[in-house]
Amino acid sequence: MTKKFNTDIIGGVVGLAITIFFWFSRGDVSRLSIMFPNAILILMAVFSLAIIIKGFIKADRKPVFSNGDQRRIAVTTAALFIWVLAIVWIGFYVASVLMFSFLAYYLASARIKVSLSQFAIWVVIIAGLVGFFYFIFAKLLYVPLPKGILF
Repeated sequence: MTKKFNTDIIGGVVGLAITIFFWFSRGDVSRLSIMFPNAILILMAVFSLAIIIKGFIKADRKPVFSNGDQRRIAVTTAALFIWVLAIVWIGFYVASVLMFSFLAYYLASARIKVSLSQFAIWVVIIAGLVGFFYFIFAKLLYVPLPKGILF
């Protein structure tokens, strides 16, 4: 028998912990540049607290990690952790395109055989999406993104 956990409380506490970590990691940023990150952090805190309250009022008990391939979950988690480390060294744009291209291929290959041409199209789409978000955050919202040796 698989042990069931109150996933609402676990998810809410993890979300609140992440919010607190990033709140105290903000550093010295100009008033205008920090407005959007502050708004997101406040929303994360509010939603995390709401999920915790829901967990006490109407508990949702489910087995944790009962769905999906455990190896794929571990590889995806490790890849995202490596991405966070890589953006400091090689830069946000390049690290993001490389990591999300890898994840797209890795996760899609569980269901279909991915051809080289199909993967190339995905890389172009991912590069465009990451470029779009880079432009929005760095150029319009003036949120400083990590710059590494490449970009």
